[in-house]
Amino acid sequence: MSHDPLQRLEQLLKLAEKEDQHLVAVRDRLFGDRSAATADWLQQTLETPEGIDRLESFGAKFSRLQDTLVDKVLPTLLEAAGERPGTAIDNLNRAERLGLLEDADRWLAARRLRNRLVHEYVEDPEEMAAALNEAFHFTDALHRAHQLIANYAAQHLLGRP
Repeated sequence: MSHDPLQRLEQLLKLAEKEDQHLVAVRDRLFGDRSAATADWLQQTLETPEGIDRLESFGAKFSRLQDTLVDKVLPTLLEAAGERPGTAIDNLNRAERLGLLEDADRWLAARRLRNRLVHEYVEDPEEMAAALNEAFHFTDALHRAHQLIANYAAQHLLGRP
């Protein structure tokens, strides 16, 4: 990766684009037509190797896109804009004020959620189904934030329409 903040930002936005596409695709493969997970559905999903793989892939891709946006893209965007990046919560609050994401507190909750998703064996299927439902819906917020950040960077930092 480049040390120039603008070049690094461009590289990170390309990476986030791929991660965003992969997350949405695996979410669609995992959930199919359903709009919510249930404990019964989760148990059936965990009975097949494909279901386990999709579940693990969804959790990993959900976590990866969050990490890329929060830990890499936002600090680099702030640096490219001539600001000093801060802690994750400071950067999330700044992004919220810029209109790049909807709710910094919700993003913090989603960062805690990702920790629940990465555990292979969950004691309580109801709890895991609830976590999956939160992640399912937060995937849209990740997608929107990625688009808003990319558009902001293009217009204000990278000199593109």
